[in-house]
Amino acid sequence: MSKINLLSIVLITSLLSACGFHTPNNAVSINASVTSSNNNIFAAELKKHFDPQVQQSLRVEIGNEVQKQQTVAYKKNDDISSYTLTLAIPVKVFRGKKMLLSKDLTASITANELSTQADRLQVNRSYIQLRSTIVKRLLRRLNSLNAH
Repeated sequence: MSKINLLSIVLITSLLSACGFHTPNNAVSINASVTSSNNNIFAAELKKHFDPQVQQSLRVEIGNEVQKQQTVAYKKNDDISSYTLTLAIPVKVFRGKKMLLSKDLTASITANELSTQADRLQVNRSYIQLRSTIVKRLLRRLNSLNAH
């Protein structure tokens, strides 16, 4: 049985290496500077992912985030059972004076079964999750813009 396992591992490894599969070893640090208004939570989260030691060729301008809360469903007695929370953040990316990207990045989530006491905490936690989702999307875009 162990000979069959060893043979299958060797076969799979050779097939993967033949098709060009490899672990990435040429990861490039994102080199961008971030400008925003004071106390911008999204900009602070985004800056955590940048390497300050790398020369900065991209400039990212972050606008004020817009939070929207929309009631989706009601229970009996007019109690709200769920909300759709949307976060929109205007972003502009420049290389020198050339604008590479100007877009409002948005993400939405539906928060179910909100109680009145935990309502605010759940909403805040949901906005933190949305902010994290938008940071990941923006980092992917910045990686592709930085590579060119």
